[in-house]
Amino acid sequence: MPKRKKEEEQEEVTRLRLPDRENEEMLAIIDQKLGGPHLRVICEDGKERLARIPGRLQRKVWFRVGDVVIVKLWEYRKDRCDVIWKYTATQVDRLRREGYLKPFEEYLGSF
Repeated sequence: MPKRKKEEEQEEVTRLRLPDRENEEMLAIIDQKLGGPHLRVICEDGKERLARIPGRLQRKVWFRVGDVVIVKLWEYRKDRCDVIWKYTATQVDRLRREGYLKPFEEYLGSF
């Protein structure tokens, strides 16, 4: 009978959700909580935007300053966006290893 692999040896392949550039999604870091469902985020294009947390995430996910999120720009006001995804700490480490967080190097050191 073959031996089972130890838990450390088993690789867990997980898919990492990335922003869909065609739908105007981009990575951002939470810079400031403004109260209620509003946040100030720094997007990967270098601009600060006012972000809104939709109700479906507001009730389930906690947001803190320094969290990496995916935002979707509004169609009619490009200075505002909606938060659609929050990365966990392990996912942020993987994003950093794969080079997706290069625009945020100066911000990630301070958070």
